Amino acid sequence: MYRVMLIDDDVPMLKVLQQMIDWEANNLQIVGTTYSSVKAMHMFEEVQPDIVITDIGLPQKNGIELADSFTSIKPDVRVIFLTCHEDFNYAQQAIKLKADDYLIKDQLTADQLQKSLEKSVTILKSRSGLIRWKTSNYNSQLFRQDLLKRVIDRAPSEMTMAYASQIGVSWNYPWFMLGIVNVQFANFDTRYKQSEYQLILYAIYNIALELSESFEGVTPILEKDNIAILYNFRMNLAQNATLHFSNFLQQLRSKCVNYLKIQPSIVSVSDKMELDSVGPAYQQILQGKLEFYETADYTITDISQSAAPIFQQAPQGFLNSCVSQLEQAVIKQDLDGIHSILLEIARNARESMIEPSDFAKELSFMLRGIELMFSNLKFEEDLFKYLTLSRTLSDSMELIERKLVQITESRDKQGTSTTQEPKLQVIQQYIEQHLADNITSIDMARYLYLNPSYFSRYFKRMTGLTFTDYVHQYKMKLATKMLKMSNQNLESMAIGLGYSDRTYFSKVFKKYVGTTPSEYKAKHTARK
Repeated sequence: MYRVMLIDDDVPMLKVLQQMIDWEANNLQIVGTTYSSVKAMHMFEEVQPDIVITDIGLPQKNGIELADSFTSIKPDVRVIFLTCHEDFNYAQQAIKLKADDYLIKDQLTADQLQKSLEKSVTILKSRSGLIRWKTSNYNSQLFRQDLLKRVIDRAPSEMTMAYASQIGVSWNYPWFMLGIVNVQFANFDTRYKQSEYQLILYAIYNIALELSESFEGVTPILEKDNIAILYNFRMNLAQNATLHFSNFLQQLRSKCVNYLKIQPSIVSVSDKMELDSVGPAYQQILQGKLEFYETADYTITDISQSAAPIFQQAPQGFLNSCVSQLEQAVIKQDLDGIHSILLEIARNARESMIEPSDFAKELSFMLRGIELMFSNLKFEEDLFKYLTLSRTLSDSMELIERKLVQITESRDKQGTSTTQEPKLQVIQQYIEQHLADNITSIDMARYLYLNPSYFSRYFKRMTGLTFTDYVHQYKMKLATKMLKMSNQNLESMAIGLGYSDRTYFSKVFKKYVGTTPSEYKAKHTARK
């Protein structure tokens, strides 16, 4: 019997996987399940599974990094990835991961799961075609990150150049140019989930790495939230170095569009710099957000003249008047009005040079206010994360406008949805009757005598949400009322709502409400 381990930070998904097929009938045994990537490492060493099914978009350590660690411990382990979106084939082409299969959560059927497992078992039996991530490639990333750290720390140039040579990076010339590649979230959000952000960043890095083989002197380095591109060159009348680097960045952008269907934003320094100037320039751009009120593709031709902008702290109540205006525009379904108000907000921010992080906070407060106005509608928490990370004003405003338009359009559809879909009331009653249970879409489908795959598609079409998200939202609304009106402790509240683990309950609460249960209770207790 082959041993299987399941990893997903969405606990109900773990239950769905366990219920989906008859594991023993397929000569398979589930030997471990966990929602934590940290726990997954310990569990893997303990249970030594033959097959691992893991979500890619895990916090702390993503599925790719876990798989790399697993194969270094047990080279013949088989890996099957779970992903959230339909167009993963784009990222798949870019990343070139060697896994047995990629399964899309929202479309997963028992037949698909069974076929993927059969593929893994066949490989295990033959012991051929083993998954072997190139550990040297992974180590190469770490070495390059260490190289960038030396550049930022302004280690002696000769020592840094020598280290670069040791790790296979050829920096033979005196001059450097710099590029910093970021994700545009308004573009990213239309195709991917927030949990897949690191995966897509990794995909862009792989594209840059492969492309750099055709561009002498170009060194891509993967960082936490961006990709640094260092170009080492010499002054040469036979070659225009600025054009060479510009061509690389243009091709990188084009390949990201072709493979990933997203447009990256790129800040480049075309000024020639000595190595000890590269680190300060890199930090100045990242920390100062030099491009925030510029364009997504911003070129600095003279770094010595590009001092950090003098940003201003956002005045108290900076966006207060806009909340009521936007609420009225949403109520009236006035899309032109929404657009005009957001243009005015952007214009005021640019004229006042509001500090970007302050501006992101003010925008988040404004959106929370609109949420409270329309309690039956909710912005996804991804939006608030993107606003914090966004590098440009245009990216932030496009994100917000699209979300407000979606809310306006959903309000237009809401009036008829209840009468058209009578089963929603039955579903809500079932949830209320099973609050203390960990309900999955399979449980609900069985209750309604529906095929689980059909029910998942039916429910998504009816509500715009996955069943798991709907249940979490429903329970978190109840939790907020309970925190306001009772002195019940968090442990008993979590159990009463079907969350056996207080930590997981708090994590879900923060995801859907925006604060931890303790913070929420303290805030509303203070108001009494």
